[in-house]
Amino acid sequence: MRHVLPMLAAVLLAVCTASHALPDESADPSSADAILDRADAIKIADFQTFGRLVDDLAKRDAKLASLQHWRLRFLQGWRYTWIGDYENGRKALEEVADNATDSVLRFRATATLINLLGVGHRYQEAFVRLGQLQDLMPSIRDRKARFQGLGEASQLLSSAGQFEQAEAYAREMMDNPPPGQTNCIGAQHLLRAQREANRLKTLDPMYIRAIEVCDATGNDVFADTMRADIAAFQLGQGKAAEAVKLLTESRDGLRTLNYPALLTEYDATLAQAYLKLGDLANARRFGLSAVAGSIKGEFTDPRRMGYWVLYEVERRLGNAQAALNYHEEYMQADKAYLNDVSARSLAFQIVDQQLLARKAEVDALNKQNEILRLTGALDRKEVETGRLYIVVLLASLGAIGWLLLWLRRSQLRFMKLARRDGLTGICNREHFVDQAQRVLAYGARSDRGACLILFDLDHFKAVNDTYGHAVGDEVLKRAVDVCRRALHACDVFGRLGGEEFAVLLPDCSPAQARARAEQLRLSIAATSATQARPNLMATASFGIASTTQCGFELHRLLVVADAALYRAKRAGRNCVFMGDTGDIPDSPYLTEARG
Repeated sequence: MRHVLPMLAAVLLAVCTASHALPDESADPSSADAILDRADAIKIADFQTFGRLVDDLAKRDAKLASLQHWRLRFLQGWRYTWIGDYENGRKALEEVADNATDSVLRFRATATLINLLGVGHRYQEAFVRLGQLQDLMPSIRDRKARFQGLGEASQLLSSAGQFEQAEAYAREMMDNPPPGQTNCIGAQHLLRAQREANRLKTLDPMYIRAIEVCDATGNDVFADTMRADIAAFQLGQGKAAEAVKLLTESRDGLRTLNYPALLTEYDATLAQAYLKLGDLANARRFGLSAVAGSIKGEFTDPRRMGYWVLYEVERRLGNAQAALNYHEEYMQADKAYLNDVSARSLAFQIVDQQLLARKAEVDALNKQNEILRLTGALDRKEVETGRLYIVVLLASLGAIGWLLLWLRRSQLRFMKLARRDGLTGICNREHFVDQAQRVLAYGARSDRGACLILFDLDHFKAVNDTYGHAVGDEVLKRAVDVCRRALHACDVFGRLGGEEFAVLLPDCSPAQARARAEQLRLSIAATSATQARPNLMATASFGIASTTQCGFELHRLLVVADAALYRAKRAGRNCVFMGDTGDIPDSPYLTEARG
């Protein structure tokens, strides 16, 4: 269940800052410092009293000392963020993070600001603030503030696929919890980072003990979040019944916490588990709940998986129109969700490259200043020695210039990698869709027809199950290499997911498309699936759709071609079928594992 940064970050913000400052019982309760301490301590437990204290202090702001003013401004920013006024919250927190004289207060404001920017999908700004947080971290001795910062950093890095650093921060939280905290929160961050990185092979009993600690200390949300991760892991291991048991035992308690984001994650996992168990009624029930409980306007993983389960339920029940409607919702949610995942990863890479480039620029300026200093000293030194220094420094500048050029090329390489499938090197799904829509738009303007070919490898699941995923990957790469040799430079070739591929043939008639598809089919069937196993053969089934019948809308071409592909599977596989628009209601596009 990827992309739960807004949900979990909000919880960490609440838990880690709630106990940061404890009021001094011996202090004058009417003094500004005592009121600030009390407000900071009760802002979660008694939000109304907290608000009144902040309002009272705001009336005395002009008389407050500098540090008191910045503490008040931080609490105002926190309050705005808590009630959902993100714009005013951001302004207040930025003021504190950029101007406060106290480093701990700047650190806390920066950590809270990272949370707010992540919730608002302003990922590039969030990673810039993360860099500032990491620069401050070595100087922070306040364990509670550092604990909060480590949690925010771990979550944001995990959301961008930087799992090693995210795990390192989570382990530090477990090893050094501040007074009043346990290893509960750090264990939750570590579990999620390991699961999202696919490094969780077996369930460490440490996580079960951490759940017990969370339950015992009242950290119910973190306990339930770990249960959600464990259930998702069990589901991936084929233990759907165990996942259902784990989630149903704690779901009623979760409902009383009034935490809809985590509840939708539970419901999406339950919907998938019941679908695997063949319980269509409960699969539909929890799929609808996952969709209904998702944040409006947000395309999260629970929303995406909810639509997928609802599509599968209706398809299995034979409700073609309802299945098609849910499938369209799933496609929209899936694309938006993947775009958000890519945005987080790309934002991290951009900011990381910018930081390296900025450091190189600073080094270059330092070198230039050194050149000026040495130039002024030439009158007091021998000319030959001065020239030698200048040559050395110019060589350094040349090296820095080369580094800047290398960094620029690295940025371009990262952008290219974001458009390519990591296994096969061809277009990934998002880039294929963009390229295909561009080609189709040109074809529509120039009245040149085009054809779409969908194909997938027959019995591919059996290959994975029999020989393992490493051999399966070799089969996929071998098939792609064979197809590349048969395709033209203007053809758009992409991997849609798993063993399913798509080819858009511009300026192509249906007859030509059929001939091209037959050529691809014969090429795949005539070549051994891997070099290491010459006796292992692979075949593929093909479906074709033409703009002559379907028009130039990519989604319609995909659905018609997929219906034809499905008919090729039912006809015995290793064959080519031309799409017919009458097949659209039965199309299982991108959801059924055909094999």
